Amino acid sequence: VFVPIVDGFLVTLDEAQTHLKTLMDMIPTLHSQDKKGESIMLPAIQAGCAALKAVVSTQSTGVFVPIVDGFLVTLDEAQTHLKTLMDMIPTLHSQDKKGESIMLPAIQAGCAALKAAGRPGKVIMFHSSLPIAAGPGQLKNREDKKLLSTDKETTLLVPADPIFEKVARECVDAGVGVDMFLFPHAYIDVASVGKIATVTGGVIQRYPMFRADVDGERLIQDLAMHISEPCVFDAILRMRTNSGIRPVEFCGNFMMQNATDMEIAVLKPTSTVTIEIKHDDKLSEDFHAYVQVALLYTSMSGARKLRLHNLALPVSNSLAELYKACDVDTVVNSLTKEFGKALLLNHSYKSLREKMLQRVSNSLACYRQNCAAPSQPGQLILPETLKLLPLYSHCLLRSPALMPSLEISFDEKSNLLQNLAMMNVEQSELFLYPRLYNLNTSTLGNEGMPPVIRPSYARIREAGPHLLDNGLVLILWIGAATPSKWLQEVMGVTVFDQVDPTIGNLQPFDNPTSVRIRGIIEEIRTNRRKHLRLNVVRQKDKTEHIFNQFLVEDKTEQGMNYTDFLCSIHREIRNILS
Repeated sequence: VFVPIVDGFLVTLDEAQTHLKTLMDMIPTLHSQDKKGESIMLPAIQAGCAALKAVVSTQSTGVFVPIVDGFLVTLDEAQTHLKTLMDMIPTLHSQDKKGESIMLPAIQAGCAALKAAGRPGKVIMFHSSLPIAAGPGQLKNREDKKLLSTDKETTLLVPADPIFEKVARECVDAGVGVDMFLFPHAYIDVASVGKIATVTGGVIQRYPMFRADVDGERLIQDLAMHISEPCVFDAILRMRTNSGIRPVEFCGNFMMQNATDMEIAVLKPTSTVTIEIKHDDKLSEDFHAYVQVALLYTSMSGARKLRLHNLALPVSNSLAELYKACDVDTVVNSLTKEFGKALLLNHSYKSLREKMLQRVSNSLACYRQNCAAPSQPGQLILPETLKLLPLYSHCLLRSPALMPSLEISFDEKSNLLQNLAMMNVEQSELFLYPRLYNLNTSTLGNEGMPPVIRPSYARIREAGPHLLDNGLVLILWIGAATPSKWLQEVMGVTVFDQVDPTIGNLQPFDNPTSVRIRGIIEEIRTNRRKHLRLNVVRQKDKTEHIFNQFLVEDKTEQGMNYTDFLCSIHREIRNILS
């Protein structure tokens, strides 16, 4: 069951007024006592009923469900009323002047409605502003830019009020997941409001400075993929192991009320959890180590099911065999979530950097000391399976999710950390080391993806446009010397200064270059199962830092590029061995 919840002030944007059609006469009746826009409307859509009915609650505390019959309906039996309701929503708050909104009581109402109907399901929240109206979940604007890039920055990356986690736990207990579509034009405290989504296994989609002409298609595509994606509800996941090993650390979007069970209100094919298994007792090489993962869940059809995954792992006392079996992408995915979690637990960036340097150096020094052939001390020896570990570690430390920066807001950073917690192996690999494509006409070809170059400013040519993909955003960087023919064919302009960085999508032009580049962008979006926004960045514009922050081999604000980091790793290894 899906329950959409819409912030009434979300639709006050000029571009949202296109679909206003009916029910103007209902507004005074529905909101005759509503002066501040802090109410909750629960529509009752009943098949065979000529008129749409609704109950409006102006009380934000002690939320209950005044109607059950007609609240949950099938699309076929109530399609007409649903269309009427969607047309009515933009008009409901057109006369409200104060502009205050509530959020938490609306989510509680949606959860209570599903609980009263005896159904697990999903609440989809559409929200646009900081919930400052009096009531549960009221927030104050705590954004203090003076704290950016300081050790106190982490205090604004955690919820301001424990009630958000409390409500999230209530949702999990009811088998209700919460997904959030946020449309902020200012600070909205993603660290607080997003807590409900992360605990219930939901997702958070942000559309800052939303414009229908730029972001409308993206919203529709994201929502379509979101609703059509298969999922299960009210899931409990537990890992069992034989003696000698045991699960000790858990990372991801879920709730734990004991030391063993991960409770997930909504679970999707893209959902990911990370479990660290500790070896703390004797294991015999004559037997395997066994791991079983049990998942109990409610299917879309309402059936309660159990799925088991069993894994038998060989046991060896040879470190060489252990290093041969390493999967660097999985190791890095685990590190990504571990360090993101540590930052939220108030660990300073400096301590995380030192810890990363120590962890990587110890692992590589152990290999050199116990597995590698003798060699000169000045030579850096890396295991074949972990050759990219220093690179990914450097990328993680300099990622905008962890590294202090004055160029990224608290909401953006909170959202990045929330994304890190639910990334699978492929997603974290792409986020840490983005793909940078050369879109010069001479390298495009006719099919497949264009050539990939290393993400460094030194590799970029001013005469060639480049496309960066990190799994969360697409950035089209256009050099100052880009040929006018390319600009004409792809951007519809002939001069570099005429390129519009706010377009969001490329206009379709009837020429091979335009068709080819739009096809590349569409292929990337299809593979990511997400309609990634296209950000256009012109060389040497003030917004170029958005592009530069993902050139992970270059120097950071702390003055260290990948080569410098690799040298520091090598020095640390030599110190350990000596």
